[in-house]
Amino acid sequence: MALDAVIAYARELAPASISRGAIAATVLGVWLLNRIWLVFYRLYLDPLSKFPGPKLAAATSLYEMYYDIAQDGAFTWKMDELHKKYGPIVRVSPYSLRLRKSSAYHEVHRMGTPFVKDVRFYGQFKIYNAVFAIIDTELHRQRRALLNPVFSRKAILDSEPVIKEKLNHLCRRMKEHEVQDKLLNCYTAFVAFTVDVITKFAYDKSYDILSLPDFDCRIGAAFDSQLEFFLVMKHFPILAQILHSLPISVINLLMPSGGSFAELELDAKLHLIDLISRMRDGTMKNSTAHRSIFGGILTEHPDLKADPTELAQEAMSVVAAGVHITRWTLCVGLLEIARDPLIQTKLYEELKMARPDINADFSHVQCEKLPYLRGVILEMLRLSYGVVGPLPRRVPKDGAVVGGYHLPGNSTIEMDSYSIHHDEDIFPDSRRFWPERWLTPESKQKEKFVTSFGAGPRQCLGINLAMCELYLATATIFRRFEIDISARGPERMKFTEHMVVVPRDEPLQCKVISRKE
Repeated sequence: MALDAVIAYARELAPASISRGAIAATVLGVWLLNRIWLVFYRLYLDPLSKFPGPKLAAATSLYEMYYDIAQDGAFTWKMDELHKKYGPIVRVSPYSLRLRKSSAYHEVHRMGTPFVKDVRFYGQFKIYNAVFAIIDTELHRQRRALLNPVFSRKAILDSEPVIKEKLNHLCRRMKEHEVQDKLLNCYTAFVAFTVDVITKFAYDKSYDILSLPDFDCRIGAAFDSQLEFFLVMKHFPILAQILHSLPISVINLLMPSGGSFAELELDAKLHLIDLISRMRDGTMKNSTAHRSIFGGILTEHPDLKADPTELAQEAMSVVAAGVHITRWTLCVGLLEIARDPLIQTKLYEELKMARPDINADFSHVQCEKLPYLRGVILEMLRLSYGVVGPLPRRVPKDGAVVGGYHLPGNSTIEMDSYSIHHDEDIFPDSRRFWPERWLTPESKQKEKFVTSFGAGPRQCLGINLAMCELYLATATIFRRFEIDISARGPERMKFTEHMVVVPRDEPLQCKVISRKE
């Protein structure tokens, strides 16, 4: 249609004797010459042309698109080959450089950084009011200031009973599976646990997925459906705009297992409306031990009650982020601990000594002081990656030096947790789950290279909540149960990269056996 419009316009300007076919051929020829010039410029004249990499990647985004879409998120694995061939820095698209130099990560992701989020990447989410996707530095600072108090370490420690309540519910369901001689689907169980925790934190009203027979969770399905579609939207952002504008009923027809972020946003809006209603009529319970995230924000900023839409995107983002990293990290941890009897025994012995009463609850502060458990948690985070793919940052307009390389202004620099977590100079035998690597005096210095939650001013807001969940869940489960994965086998879970981990495997099922003491 656009080409027809150009031809029609050209026809109006051209003499009447020139045919429509000649005009079409001319327009097509001009377009083709423009594309040839653009490719020539990108290959030989663009400031990024001095950086090594595949010529096709420099000329067009089709190279990255092929590995992202046709090869189902294989570009991060392809980078292993490209870095081996071209070196630490590789041009991966007409606009972007991928850098594998762990020491440079904190040059970009640091407090006061001039590197901002790349709108080409973050714009696809269409959640412009959420901290995660805000580009403008000052707007981000203002928005994050609303959320910092309710995600602080003190706030999470004060709300620890919420996690313990949901964790004890999970343990009761695990016991039920044992009594019924059923295998536990760990993935769905951990989805239910994390959803119930984050929704209780967000709205003071849990979804109570842990009570459902098969942990059937639509919010988890909606998030997973969005992740499956993520790489397509990355390369065709117009599809994200179209999907976001469709009615929920149409989205559900297209994605029956769970809608897009639009469904999550609508769900968030309904829960915010309910929260505001309960606050106004006094039916929401007041508790000094627990105040919901958005209850706290609305209490401090009552002007936001007038329009819940203002917070809906933030609420949706908080709930989605509160589910994924924790559920996957728990799955990785459970499998890695269970596949090595020595690790499971060492962990159990430390936990038993710390809590001789098998039914006693652990505290987060106590868990942090257990050295072997701490090593286990750090290995869980290291081998679950958090966000696997890069979170692109825009280079300042005057350029910048990162890792010893001068980067042209307004280009995009990418680094990823996957490559940092497998940097053999920092983590020897990096594929091995080895808690003992964190028990040496010098290991403390290496913690900054576990970048599952990012770093700097854009570090994940929910880090305190996630760490509390990971510590308490791992300690409680392995104190009370022995985990047997013999029915599944010891192979690690298969997954691909759609920014975050997307499983490509059979359900992670295990047998749970109650400890006697």
